Amino acid sequence: MDKASVLIIDHVSANDLKERLGKTQEFFVVGATENPDLGFTIAERQQPDVILLNIDLPGNEGTSWAEILSMEFPMSSLLLVTTSDSKRVLHLALQVGAKGVLNLPMDDDRLIRTVQKAVQQDKRRRELFSVQRKVKPQFKTIVVFSTKGGVGKTTLSLSLGVAIRQMTGKRVGAIDLDLFSGNLALMAGAPWKYSIKDIVDDINNLDRETLDSYLAEHPSGLKILPSPMQPEFAGFIHAEHVEKILSVMSEAFNYVIVDTPTYLHDTAVPALAEAREIIVVTTLDLAAIQNMKQCIDLLTTLAMKPKVRVVVNRLGYTGGLKIKDLEDELGMKVLTVIPNNEKAAMDAVNLGIPLITSAKGTLTARRIEELATKMLTSDDQPTSVPGLRLARR
Repeated sequence: MDKASVLIIDHVSANDLKERLGKTQEFFVVGATENPDLGFTIAERQQPDVILLNIDLPGNEGTSWAEILSMEFPMSSLLLVTTSDSKRVLHLALQVGAKGVLNLPMDDDRLIRTVQKAVQQDKRRRELFSVQRKVKPQFKTIVVFSTKGGVGKTTLSLSLGVAIRQMTGKRVGAIDLDLFSGNLALMAGAPWKYSIKDIVDDINNLDRETLDSYLAEHPSGLKILPSPMQPEFAGFIHAEHVEKILSVMSEAFNYVIVDTPTYLHDTAVPALAEAREIIVVTTLDLAAIQNMKQCIDLLTTLAMKPKVRVVVNRLGYTGGLKIKDLEDELGMKVLTVIPNNEKAAMDAVNLGIPLITSAKGTLTARRIEELATKMLTSDDQPTSVPGLRLARR
């Protein structure tokens, strides 16, 4: 018999409930988290049979999340967990369409029976209505790459992450893989306590539920994994570590933006392999074009050319060179051209504000927004109908 999948979203007793439900062979806990936003993303990916939500979240958050989860995952049986007045929660359960209430404390037998009942309701509902579960959304890793410094790669990575977060309201994470001299978190103005080195030190215990504690957060909601605080720490980080971190991040975030170093280090290869799209950034000068051609040739050798998207950044005076000259040299079309705004870009770096925010309303910001739109998955394109979760943000 297949195990029923259970997702636990509980800021008080997630691990306890996970351990108790794990005592029976009937259930498989696909996630146990105190973060409702992360729980939503896990639900998108896993489509669990049962969702346990602690309704006693601070403020009115519990009620809001109950409504969201009930509407977005109608084929998952929602159970509300509470330590408060069960009558009030029962009334709420009827309002939002939850399938039951777990009034804690509760002994193991009753807990298991309640979840079993929800599983049976879920099965009968699907059989009766022959309704398929909601189509799983697409998750996407985007790598920003260049083998030439000074082309605005990190500035673009940061603004792209902020833009996608603002457009979709979904979970967006960014990784700074420039292990020797990365400054993604610094440029975001996001205070950070940990870096990728700290995750590597704890790599064997890394999972979706602990990942967030290592990340810096920008006010937009973009989560950032900074590069090591000391360059000498880079030597402790290997390709297999990056592969594991990317695997966990791609499960915890709808979009993952990876800012790579300006050389093909072995730690960048897992990111390039994982990427759905690789944005290769260049400026329009002869040296940059030559460097770009070498970069494309390298990615072609690695069988990654179909994922490459060329972006020309900081377009200003070109000395007679044209976009068509670059396209002819590369044998590829340029996806986006971002005009030069040197003052705004310098202010953004010095003030720790993403360029898309500091230069809001300018042609530069609009072009970055256009690029972000092109990077969205098909379910997040502007033509799609926004869901309740999007409206909430």
